[in-house]
Amino acid sequence: MEQTTNTLLLTRILPGEATTLRDFAEATFRVAWQHDNEPEPFEAYCREAFSLEKIKTELAAPDSEFYFARLGGEIVAYLELNPGRQPHHDWDAGAAFQLERIYVSHTLQSRGLGAELLRFVENRARETGAEWVWLSVWQRSPRSVAFYQKNGYDIFGVETFWVGNDPQPDWLMRKKV
Repeated sequence: MEQTTNTLLLTRILPGEATTLRDFAEATFRVAWQHDNEPEPFEAYCREAFSLEKIKTELAAPDSEFYFARLGGEIVAYLELNPGRQPHHDWDAGAAFQLERIYVSHTLQSRGLGAELLRFVENRARETGAEWVWLSVWQRSPRSVAFYQKNGYDIFGVETFWVGNDPQPDWLMRKKV
């Protein structure tokens, strides 16, 4: 699947691009969060989450979709989407669609690319018949929380995200599409 937005070219990530995805995903994750985490649990998380074997398994999962966003041929962001995945706690709001990961290269943040990517996600959710897009975001990242709120997402719950052995509270956020 390929879709062009105003400035971005979004393409479904193919199994043969696993190494490229792993490298980009780990690099953007490290830039975003390494400075706010204890080194030992952070490194343990990265070893597991960004192993090539794990990335290949995730890419092959039939209920997940991965996309690269390119600008001028260069990868500038990636998404992981999970059509049909419901939040873990009591959910009776209707068909859901999870935005599991959205990472934009730090050199291009605050230029509207994130909002473009959210529009793509919301359109993709509608295509699958979902009524809601939901995600989790670290409570200690007020900039990220504000970004989602600015784009119409509301907090509806809490879950724990584990970075190694470090439990971190995330807000669950959603938007009706």
